[in-house]
Amino acid sequence: MSAPNPTAVVTVQHLSKKFCRQLRTSLWYGLRDIAAEAWPGPRPPARLRRDEFWSLQDVSFELRRGESLAIIGANGAGKSTLLKLLNGLIKPDAGSICLRGRVGALIELGAGLDPVLTGRENIFLRAALLGVGRAQVLPLLPAIIDFTGLGEAIEMPVQFYSSGMVSRLAYAVAAHLHPDVLLVDEVLAVGDIDFQRKCIQHMTRYLAGGGSLILVSHQPHHIQAVCQRGIVLEKGRLAFDGSAIEALDYYFSRQLAMGDDARLRAAPVLSAAQPVAIEELTLTGPGPVLQTGAAVTVTLTYQALLPQENVVWGFFIYTPDGSVCIAGAYQPHPLHLAAGRHQLACRLPRLPLTAGDYLVKSVVTDIDTLQPLAMRGWEDAPTRLRVETPAASLETNAHRMLQQLTTLEAEWKQ
Repeated sequence: MSAPNPTAVVTVQHLSKKFCRQLRTSLWYGLRDIAAEAWPGPRPPARLRRDEFWSLQDVSFELRRGESLAIIGANGAGKSTLLKLLNGLIKPDAGSICLRGRVGALIELGAGLDPVLTGRENIFLRAALLGVGRAQVLPLLPAIIDFTGLGEAIEMPVQFYSSGMVSRLAYAVAAHLHPDVLLVDEVLAVGDIDFQRKCIQHMTRYLAGGGSLILVSHQPHHIQAVCQRGIVLEKGRLAFDGSAIEALDYYFSRQLAMGDDARLRAAPVLSAAQPVAIEELTLTGPGPVLQTGAAVTVTLTYQALLPQENVVWGFFIYTPDGSVCIAGAYQPHPLHLAAGRHQLACRLPRLPLTAGDYLVKSVVTDIDTLQPLAMRGWEDAPTRLRVETPAASLETNAHRMLQQLTTLEAEWKQ
């Protein structure tokens, strides 16, 4: 195994961790492992025993001072296991972890908090668990309490706190003790919008001051706001390592591919509860590829069990992660849907999207009830849209640098 990089604050090399599905078998394996560690001589290579599985396998990465890393993956991919290993809560079965400096962690909501003690008392308790004494906490106490935004509730026992209040308290303590590495695992999801914004702003200042951050989140806008790099875990293995934007693109493209496979296996079945189904949505232009500024025809193919009156249809274009709706259009006048398989179409005189990848969702809506009769892209995979530019140019490079999504038609005056 190679020596850790001296410039990195976190070095993970060939890290692996396995768990056992059966509790009693797990306890027996644990006793055997303790005995094996006490026995002199080299340890045998890690291998799976009966009822065991790999939660993480052969994961390697580095994190330098001032860097922020997002850990992305589906539920069960090994993200929380990795953070627990980094925080020393569990031991690896193979590989090594090298951490330089003090670690602050927000991994499990409420971990390290005593429900009987007040919020103020828990500040000192949690700081003590992180290795910070009372004398060091006292000068920071006003800033910590102000950051929580709990007001008079800081004097209440934590057992009466909501999950959002617990999250505020835990993050405020860990963030204000100035750790060298901050580990955050999805705890921002329980906070309100104001608290999330406050945490994002703090993380930005923390990174600018030389801190290092590892963030686990299912919120793409959180990752894009604070993370420079990203890794994607798939079934415990490292599947991708690159910039945060590239990692999100990789993850969502994989999710879309799995959604496409599921949709191909399950064709829509029309019924009284689902009288209309959208089979396909396509966007075509004058050439083989869609280009910025070109005319585009949008075609929706549907099936209807019975004729439908007073309906409208529309489509919406989203960012590649599906979190932001860029633009959309609804047919302004009601129409009649004939029974059977038919098509609806509209024409865009000019496609305003810059070069890149997008998602397109569509819907057919009943005007009388304002309820959707059929949807595509929400409960299944959206249509994927690739837009290119005629040639590389200064304008194209500016779009990518600014992460610009659309262009506007403007009349420039001297």
